[in-house]
Amino acid sequence: MFDQLKNMAGQIQMMQRLMKDENFRALLSHPKMQELLRDPEFQEIVKSKDTARLMSNPKLASLMRDPELTPLLAKLNPQTLFG
Repeated sequence: MFDQLKNMAGQIQMMQRLMKDENFRALLSHPKMQELLRDPEFQEIVKSKDTARLMSNPKLASLMRDPELTPLLAKLNPQTLFG
């Protein structure tokens, strides 16, 4: 039970850091990203917390190569977001 609470607290802290980053907010607000986030299949993958399945999702992979989104992705600093 305490592990679950610790994990949940860690996720909340990570989301707070992410939402403070203007580049991450810009990425999330992009219409193509919003479309993916509304996709029921993608939502189910996110809920499952299956990282391998998430990273191998063809819709997400396509967005990661999308010329409109690659400049936004390039602005993300993983150390600031996750460090």
